[in-house]
Amino acid sequence: MIKLFNNKYLFFFILVSLFLHTISVIFSIGFYSDDEHFQILEITAFLLDINKMALNDPTGHYWEWESGTRIRPWLQPYLFYLLLDKLIYSLSTDPFIWAFILRSLCSTIGFISMIYLYFTFKDYFFTKNYKFNILLYFTFWFYPFLHSRTSSENLSISLFIISICLLFNVIIKGKNFNFIKFVLGSLLMGFSMVFKFTTVFNAFPFFLWFVIYRYNFNKIFIFSSLILITLSFGLYVDYINWGSFKNTYYQYYIHNLSSGETGRMKYFGIDPWYFYFFEIIKQLAPLLSLFFLFGLIYFWLKKFNNILTWITLFSFIIYSSIGHKEIRFMFSIYAFAPFFIAFLFEKISSQFILKFFKSLVIISNFIFLLITLITPANNKVSVYKFIHENIDDEQKIFYSDENPYLINNMEPFFYTHSLNKIMPINEKSLNEKNYWIVSNNYENISINLENGCHLRYSTYPKRIIDMNNNWKRLNLNWYIIYCE
Repeated sequence: MIKLFNNKYLFFFILVSLFLHTISVIFSIGFYSDDEHFQILEITAFLLDINKMALNDPTGHYWEWESGTRIRPWLQPYLFYLLLDKLIYSLSTDPFIWAFILRSLCSTIGFISMIYLYFTFKDYFFTKNYKFNILLYFTFWFYPFLHSRTSSENLSISLFIISICLLFNVIIKGKNFNFIKFVLGSLLMGFSMVFKFTTVFNAFPFFLWFVIYRYNFNKIFIFSSLILITLSFGLYVDYINWGSFKNTYYQYYIHNLSSGETGRMKYFGIDPWYFYFFEIIKQLAPLLSLFFLFGLIYFWLKKFNNILTWITLFSFIIYSSIGHKEIRFMFSIYAFAPFFIAFLFEKISSQFILKFFKSLVIISNFIFLLITLITPANNKVSVYKFIHENIDDEQKIFYSDENPYLINNMEPFFYTHSLNKIMPINEKSLNEKNYWIVSNNYENISINLENGCHLRYSTYPKRIIDMNNNWKRLNLNWYIIYCE
């Protein structure tokens, strides 16, 4: 700790990272993927008796929670429910405050994981280009964005990172075996799989590496036993919420990953094995992601025995072999991106080329950092927030074209239960006085503005949207107007 305060450069950027996490928690409202909300917060809303249909859904959108399927773990929504019900609900009924507190909790755990990750592996990666590596690591756009998510991916990755740091420090770096850290690391790795069972694709390679390179029967037995205990605890939480026992992990495999008739993941789209090589470059901060991918492959080739190679390479192979692919499945690998970029750049001898590549990475990172910090993760949730804070209960709200209260035909009751009822606009609606219109159709909004209505909300500044006709045509922006 004394060394940290003496290193003013490092201490400054740790504070910068904390500030970025705080900004992301405040502004990055909503959710990145539907699962983040509808499989976590909506189940929390069900436990709070807000969502009435999550376990008895006639539309089939909550198929993972149907009695015959039951592939989702209860632990995370149940913990969120206990926090809201016992501590927060009596103080505030504002769902946006609830979501802010949950984001803050998740972000704090994520921030701790990235700090611990830095101090655990810095001596193995950050031997050169010190100032650049510190700058990139503590301003890396992905950390505040991921950590402010209430998703199972975020908590699972954060707990997994803390666990491998604990176990790495005990198994490799520690001169004296610390039993408490070993037990805590083992338990956290187990819980990371309970929160998101696909984390087993990272945890199992770690186990194999442990057996092959640091074999010790007693340690392996304790580690395996604690993993089984935490997985069993997850099944127990499922049992007390369902009222009957069913192996959730086995159900997940049968209904998602198996090649049989029940394996549903293939129905969500099949992608080629090389999908991630291209999508990583396209979606995860282009330019920076290119250097990450080259650094990742180069590290695999040069450091095959390294624990991070086993964790990332084998999970990459497994995810690439699964037909249905999504970029968020790569998050557990991308979380180590600053290390792999640092490893690649340390091998570049030309200072001119190195400075040029560093500039590209910093610019790319800054652009994505700016975008993810100040824009909502989901545009419709920012609409809900405006309605909640600015429109009186007795005022009428209409929508034209797309219903903003539906996201992929599902209603986010966690938020909308506190909002005014919204109705489709028609000719009769136009005879009303003092009403609101919500729309993402630029043409309709322009007509209403010409007829005397006033623009009160725009997801993105209207001047920016006006610059590009494609942005108008694609309905990227949500508007709220007030008509007297």
